Amino acid sequence: MSRAGVLGLGLWVPDEVRRNGAWPRSFIEAFAQTASARSARDFTTVEARGDESAHASLMAKHAGTYEHDPFRGAVERRVSSEDVPTAECDARAARLALEDAGVDARDVDHVLSAALVPDRIVPSNGPAVQHLAGCRSAVGLGVDSVCSSALSQLEIAAALVESGRARLVLCVQSHHVARANDLTVPFSPMFGDASSAFVVGSVAPDRGLTFLQRDGDGALASAITFVYSRTPGARWYRDARGPVHPGTDDVVAARHLNRHLLRLAVEAIRLVSENARVPLDEIAAIAMIQPTAWYQAAVADALDIASERVPSTFPRYAHIGAAGVVANLIEARARGLLRDGSPVVLYAHGAGITRYAALVRWRARCRSPQ
Repeated sequence: MSRAGVLGLGLWVPDEVRRNGAWPRSFIEAFAQTASARSARDFTTVEARGDESAHASLMAKHAGTYEHDPFRGAVERRVSSEDVPTAECDARAARLALEDAGVDARDVDHVLSAALVPDRIVPSNGPAVQHLAGCRSAVGLGVDSVCSSALSQLEIAAALVESGRARLVLCVQSHHVARANDLTVPFSPMFGDASSAFVVGSVAPDRGLTFLQRDGDGALASAITFVYSRTPGARWYRDARGPVHPGTDDVVAARHLNRHLLRLAVEAIRLVSENARVPLDEIAAIAMIQPTAWYQAAVADALDIASERVPSTFPRYAHIGAAGVVANLIEARARGLLRDGSPVVLYAHGAGITRYAALVRWRARCRSPQ
């Protein structure tokens, strides 16, 4: 039986670059407060808390580089215009992926869409992206697991293709958070805007998605979410008053998630390597989300592999949510890491919390990266 694999990749980022000088002086002054005062507002601070575990030590080692940096290692990030619908940005990435795959949009059967900031609550951006990308014979659906959306979509797309229910599935993810980002919030410099996409179709039995695993912890569902500035804790359908910005409804859960940030990735990558029976030293590249400036380097250190095999585009784009997996897959391809048949690991966890890791045998038919 043929497998399903990635046929083409697309990444679209806005032209506008927001550098650290855009943050108000009050932001820098607030950072100068004592660590205890900062931690009351900032659940992303790495807390040593006397934890001597290997993961905690590595987090302290790598995150410590940015301990005194109010921008957490972010130098620049892309910002999309609030006047441009998110669906239009997503369709641009979709068209790049279709071109990269050499696929006609009219042959696509399903468009799976995930947008951190959709253009409306209902419907999802799926139908608009389907229309704007020219996928006339497809249905547009919302398939969203926040930062892990690329992998949850990959699993569903592969199932559709391998079962014969679809020939081609277009998967689209976006993170246009600047339009809902409060620049006074301590972790606001970490976020950037981007849209990504990939096409899934049939590949040879020795290529494509080889192994995928997933798990989740719904007890952390309130850890990362959007919050209302004027009415904290309000329900979106009742008494909520904006604007909204990224935050938490449960700071204890958010800090727990942050403390286990490195463990989540390392544990999943080791497990998928073992279950797929591909040793870590044979994996050509690991393409993953990039929530922090230090994340990729810490993961490489923990796995005892060369950092070059865990590419990061954080210096250019900062944290771009679900688009990070595709951005770093494109970066791996640009570095020449992805050869035909190369084993590649994809990893992401998303608010909820959902966690995915997959091993893919690369199909090197894709054209030059965007």
